[in-house]
Amino acid sequence: MSTGITGIEPLGAVLAVGFAASMATIFWWMFRVPPAVTYRAVTARRAVSALRKILVPTLADEVSARAVEMAARLAEPQQAEIILAYVFEVPLLLPLGARIPEMETRAEEAFTQAEGIVKAHGLQSRRRNRASRQAGDGIVDLAREEQADLIVMGLGHKHRPGDAIIGPTTERVLHRAPCEVLIDRALIGQ
Repeated sequence: MSTGITGIEPLGAVLAVGFAASMATIFWWMFRVPPAVTYRAVTARRAVSALRKILVPTLADEVSARAVEMAARLAEPQQAEIILAYVFEVPLLLPLGARIPEMETRAEEAFTQAEGIVKAHGLQSRRRNRASRQAGDGIVDLAREEQADLIVMGLGHKHRPGDAIIGPTTERVLHRAPCEVLIDRALIGQ
């Protein structure tokens, strides 16, 4: 049932054109040049995807809640563990092992708030308490013990002119941390 002198079947011609078009599409996809990505962009992406343990110092306030939320969002893709830390600043007049019921109550409030945020993301968290003379030193010590990959801290907005942008705790953590530190400066109340 040939239609012309050359003997081309209509069905064969349709199949040949379909095959040629699909092959052209495959070759175009295989040989296209991907967009250029810098080495720094690749290493930054790899560093964020390698997070396994995130330490979050917490207080029972909105600034800490935002820090926990940020940590949970960073932890979600790789199911990283979130370590919630509450550091008791013990006055010099008391021994480091002194029991301070008021601080224990504050720690419980902070942990309860933070665990609710972490659970909302379907992640697991652990609590860590630490007594220290300076909160920054306690946070750094916990990060070392836990071999944390990242510390996520909240930083409240100072309303008075002349106040330091960061306090002594944040500054100490930034200078002494054994891992990366991410600070969320919250503009709460504005």
